[in-house]
Amino acid sequence: MSKHLKAGLAVAGLLTAGMAGAALAKTYLDPQIAYSYVLYEDAAKTIVIGYDSDRGCVVSGQNVYAQRVQLHTPYFDATPMYLCTGGGPYLPPEW
Repeated sequence: MSKHLKAGLAVAGLLTAGMAGAALAKTYLDPQIAYSYVLYEDAAKTIVIGYDSDRGCVVSGQNVYAQRVQLHTPYFDATPMYLCTGGGPYLPPEW
Protein backbone atom coordinates (compact mmCIF):
# COMPACT_ATOMS: atom_id res chain seq x y z
CA MET A 1 0.00 0.00 0.00
CA SER A 2 1.43 3.38 -0.97
CA LYS A 3 2.23 6.10 1.51
CA HIS A 4 -0.38 8.42 -0.07
CA LEU A 5 -3.09 5.75 0.06
CA LYS A 6 -2.36 5.09 3.75
CA ALA A 7 -2.55 8.83 4.50
CA GLY A 8 -5.83 9.10 2.55
CA LEU A 9 -7.35 6.20 4.48
CA ALA A 10 -6.25 7.76 7.78
CA VAL A 11 -7.89 11.07 6.85
CA ALA A 12 -11.09 9.27 5.80
CA GLY A 13 -11.13 7.47 9.14
CA LEU A 14 -10.74 10.74 11.02
CA LEU A 15 -13.56 12.35 9.02
CA THR A 16 -15.85 9.39 9.72
CA ALA A 17 -15.01 9.53 13.43
CA GLY A 18 -15.64 13.29 13.42
CA MET A 19 -19.07 12.86 11.83
CA ALA A 20 -19.99 10.18 14.38
CA GLY A 21 -18.85 12.53 17.16
CA ALA A 22 -21.01 15.30 15.74
CA ALA A 23 -24.02 12.98 15.78
CA LEU A 24 -23.37 12.35 19.47
CA ALA A 25 -23.03 16.07 20.22
CA LYS A 26 -25.27 17.53 22.88
CA THR A 27 -28.86 18.23 22.01
CA TYR A 28 -29.50 21.83 20.97
CA LEU A 29 -31.23 23.68 23.79
CA ASP A 30 -32.79 27.07 23.03
CA PRO A 31 -30.97 29.58 25.28
CA GLN A 32 -34.23 31.37 26.18
CA ILE A 33 -36.11 28.25 27.28
CA ALA A 34 -35.72 26.82 30.79
CA TYR A 35 -35.94 23.02 30.82
CA SER A 36 -36.49 20.20 33.27
CA TYR A 37 -34.33 17.12 32.73
CA VAL A 38 -34.49 13.38 33.18
CA LEU A 39 -30.89 12.14 33.47
CA TYR A 40 -29.78 8.73 32.25
CA GLU A 41 -26.69 6.61 32.83
CA ASP A 42 -26.62 5.10 29.35
CA ALA A 43 -27.09 6.17 25.74
CA ALA A 44 -30.12 3.90 25.37
CA LYS A 45 -31.77 5.93 28.17
CA THR A 46 -32.82 2.85 30.12
CA ILE A 47 -31.28 3.68 33.52
CA VAL A 48 -32.59 6.86 35.17
CA ILE A 49 -30.02 8.38 37.53
CA GLY A 50 -31.82 11.58 38.49
CA TYR A 51 -33.82 14.67 37.69
CA ASP A 52 -32.89 18.34 37.55
CA SER A 53 -34.01 21.66 36.11
CA ASP A 54 -32.62 25.00 35.00
CA ARG A 55 -32.20 27.63 37.70
CA GLY A 56 -34.25 30.52 36.31
CA CYS A 57 -33.71 33.44 33.96
CA VAL A 58 -30.71 35.75 33.65
CA VAL A 59 -30.65 39.24 32.11
CA SER A 60 -27.41 40.38 30.51
CA GLY A 61 -27.72 43.73 28.72
CA GLN A 62 -30.43 43.28 26.09
CA ASN A 63 -30.28 39.46 26.32
CA VAL A 64 -32.48 37.27 28.50
CA TYR A 65 -31.63 33.59 28.77
CA ALA A 66 -32.14 30.54 30.96
CA GLN A 67 -29.56 29.84 33.65
CA ARG A 68 -28.51 26.26 32.89
CA VAL A 69 -27.92 23.63 35.51
CA GLN A 70 -24.68 21.63 35.19
CA LEU A 71 -25.63 18.19 33.85
CA HIS A 72 -23.16 15.46 34.77
CA THR A 73 -24.22 13.09 32.02
CA PRO A 74 -24.51 13.51 28.26
CA TYR A 75 -27.69 11.38 28.25
CA PHE A 76 -30.86 13.27 29.09
CA ASP A 77 -34.34 14.23 27.98
CA ALA A 78 -35.22 17.93 28.20
CA THR A 79 -38.79 19.16 28.65
CA PRO A 80 -39.53 22.90 28.26
CA MET A 81 -40.74 24.55 31.48
CA TYR A 82 -41.01 28.23 30.55
CA LEU A 83 -39.63 30.90 28.22
CA CYS A 84 -37.35 33.63 29.60
CA THR A 85 -38.23 37.09 28.25
CA GLY A 86 -37.68 40.73 29.22
CA GLY A 87 -41.24 40.78 30.58
CA GLY A 88 -40.57 37.80 32.84
CA PRO A 89 -40.83 34.05 32.37
CA TYR A 90 -44.02 32.68 30.84
CA LEU A 91 -45.44 29.47 29.42
CA PRO A 92 -46.25 29.86 25.70
CA PRO A 93 -49.78 28.73 24.75
CA GLU A 94 -48.49 26.03 22.33
CA TRP A 95 -46.84 24.13 25.18
